[in-house]
Formats: sequence, C-alpha cells, structure tokens
Amino acid sequence: MRLFAAILISLFIGCPVAAQGGAADLVIINGDVRTLDREKPRAGALAVRGNRIVFVGSDADARKFIGEGTRLIDAGGKLVMPGFNDSHVHFMAIGNKFSSLNARELQRPEEFYEQLRFYVRFLPKGRWILGSGASKELVASLTPAEIDRIAPDNPLFVYAADSTEAIVNSAAKKIAGLADVKEGVTVSEIDLARIARRVPADHIRRWSEIAETASNYAASYGITSVQDTDSDARADVYRELGAAGRLKTRIYDCSSLTGWFSDQIPPPRNEPGEMVRTGCLKGFHEGDDEWTPRLREQVLAADKAGWQVAVHAIGSKPNSIVLDIFEQAVKANGKRDRRFRIEHAEGILARDLPRLGRLGVVVSIQPHLFGRGAGYATGYYHSLVGNGSLAALGSDAPMTAFDPLLGLNFRSAGQGFSLPDSVRGYMTGAAYAEFTEAEKGKLVPGMLADIVILSQNIFATTDLQINEAVVALTIVDGRVVYERK
Repeated sequence: MRLFAAILISLFIGCPVAAQGGAADLVIINGDVRTLDREKPRAGALAVRGNRIVFVGSDADARKFIGEGTRLIDAGGKLVMPGFNDSHVHFMAIGNKFSSLNARELQRPEEFYEQLRFYVRFLPKGRWILGSGASKELVASLTPAEIDRIAPDNPLFVYAADSTEAIVNSAAKKIAGLADVKEGVTVSEIDLARIARRVPADHIRRWSEIAETASNYAASYGITSVQDTDSDARADVYRELGAAGRLKTRIYDCSSLTGWFSDQIPPPRNEPGEMVRTGCLKGFHEGDDEWTPRLREQVLAADKAGWQVAVHAIGSKPNSIVLDIFEQAVKANGKRDRRFRIEHAEGILARDLPRLGRLGVVVSIQPHLFGRGAGYATGYYHSLVGNGSLAALGSDAPMTAFDPLLGLNFRSAGQGFSLPDSVRGYMTGAAYAEFTEAEKGKLVPGMLADIVILSQNIFATTDLQINEAVVALTIVDGRVVYERK
C-alpha cells in the first residue's frame, strides 16, 4: 500500500502543472514581462485561467499549462505589462467624438478613406457615420465601391459643403428603402431627405453605442480600466453592455457629489472582479468663497456615509480649501481608509504639500494635459509623492489625447519622478485610487488578467520624447479584445 501511494505521489509530482490544476485558457511565452511586483519584477511568461492570472515565471514552466484548448501567444520578446488604468476620463464624451465626421479638412480621397477606416475600427456595427463639409472636389474623387468596401455595416451620411447633396453608402440607402437607386457616391433632394429621416434623432444620446465605441477605442491603446469622472451616472448602461459581452474596459463610475447630496443613498457594495463599479462622488471647487460652505457640507456628509470623495481643484487657493475640507472631514468622521482624491491637483502650494500624505490624499494627475508633462521637468509631481501622497495618472480625455504613452515620463529622471514611477501611476497607483490594488495593476498569480503587450520596450528608450511603441495586443478579463494587424 505504501509503495502504491509512493508511486502515485511520484507520478503527481512529475505531471505538468496544468494537469494538476487544469490547463490554462491563455498562455503568453517569450515575453519581457514587467510584473510591477517589487519582489519579482520580471519574468518571461504567464498563464491565465478564466479571468485570473495563475502563473508568472519561465517559458518552460508556462508551457506546462498548455492544453488542447489553450490559446498560445508568442510575444516575440515584446514588452508585457499590466493594462493601463486611466484615472480621469469622460468616457461617453470620448465615444461621442466618433459621432460626427468633419470632412472639411479632407482634401484627397485617400484622406477620406483613411478617416472612414478609423471610424469603422471602433464603431459597433449598425451605428451611423454622420458628418458634413465635403468639398465638390473630394466628392467627385470618391468611388462608391471603395466606400462600401470600407464601411459595409455602418450607414454613412455625410453632407457635402453644399448641403443639398450628401455622401452615402449602400447601407444607408438600404435602410431608407433606396437600394434600387442608381449607383453613386451621393444623393440629393428627395432621396437625401428620405435618408435624413432615417437617421436616429438621438444619435448623440445612444449611450450603449457610444460607450461601446469608447471601449473599443480604449482597447486599442492598451487601456483596460478607466475611472469615469464625468458624473453622468451611466453605470447601468455600462453594466448592460457588459452583460451583452460588448464591454472591453473596466469602469469605475463616479457620480455627482451635489446630485447625491439631495438623495444621500448609501454607497454600493462592489464585488471583486466586477467590470463596472461605483462608489465615488465627484465635486468641484474653482476658488469661489461662497461655494466653500456648501462643498464642506456635502463632503462631510458623503464621507460620513462611507463614499469615496474626489474633488476637482486647479490652482493654489482651490487646492488649499479642498485640503481644509478634507482635514475637517477626518476630524469630524474619524479615521478610516477613505482615499480622498484631488482631481488635477495642479498648483498646490509648498506649505500644503505635507498635508497630502498626512491625510492620505490621492493626487489624480494628467501630465500630458497640463503643460505636456511640465510637472516632470519642474519636479512638481515628484514633490507631490515625496510628501507621502500617491499619484494616479490619467488623461482627462477627450480634453486631450487618450494615449497613455503620452503621459509617461520619458525625460531624465533627475527630478526623481522617473519613467517607472509614471508607469506605476498608470497601473498600481490608479488601482489604489479606486480601491482595487488587490485585483489589478500587477501581473502576479491571483490578479485579474488585464494585460497589454507593446511593440517596443519603452524602458529602453533614451529619447526625450516617446519612442515608436504601439499597442500590439490587449487582454481584458482574460480575453483578447484588441490585436494590431
């Protein structure tokens, strides 16, 4: 009996790891894996089962997780990192940028076709492509066959400079019952009016389509999570999109602090790994002394109820007042893990900096928006974290570009806030800012499988500007949601 048990044990030890726990759904090998885990910062491979990372280590050990249904990705030596988490966006506004195509600046047919391809990449099938301003010369140079080839599934309706004529495709004609109309790039008069009547009147308010567009766009930049600070309360839309399997981005949705104050409902209970979470209330202070008492009342009430509070503040006076209010809230409501946030946090006075660490404030900063990273050159961002605060990086898109690589510090690290620091701000810092540091922001076993593969190693650049790195592949919740062709 003992001999039989010994044989079983030896067989078990000799079996591949996958055989002991089941094959992985996805394995990445031959990568330069940056885990952002200080104990084990680099590896060559990882394995994913379901929506969680189950292994990080060598290629040889990762191959043990390969089974019949495993998707194997050879990274080809490329950089593998946790997905970017943009800590300050206006998500619906990002999607709505694709709601209108401006043809005024497009002169050559290739420019129009390229813009059309760009829109089609991110729009869900069936969403209209509307626009205006196409010149007579541009219209005359377009061909209906090429337009239909590029956009077969999205009805196109772009007014010419002369609004009595519009560029359309076959999908738009079909919806309007004009499939038998003579083939051509444009329609006019009665046919134009028939198509115009079929354009949804709520085109810029079709929130599910708009959110899906923004999510597709985020995936192309390796952005696997966003923190929506628009305060437009669209969490239900995001959840419906997620339930339909069409959401490619985790979303932490902030509501309006002022709006909440009239209802004062209790904060939600988010489950680990949820695609859509809430729990943040956002307020504003622009330096208006008359507004201060009301903001103080709202912050203290929300904090007492257990909500996370984030306040927009730019400039020395608003930041100082907001820190005063945060300090009063801590004194009134007692100590807890509240993670107050200052959105933008630009212009904080030197005398106020020590309060950041003392109060545990998260500074939500957008380096590319404010002076194109001027805070790196002056050492301002280093001074924020040097006083004990934690930085969460973001873009404030669509106020500026959504691309997280533009917000990273590729300059000299002489001022202390280095490229690795800014990378952490977009990953571990951003995760901390939304209470998910135990779920994402690192590539370690047990974490959510939100991963980006970049075409080049951004840590190897010595250029003051961004190198030519682009996103090669994005994985969210264990599934590939974007691949660069």
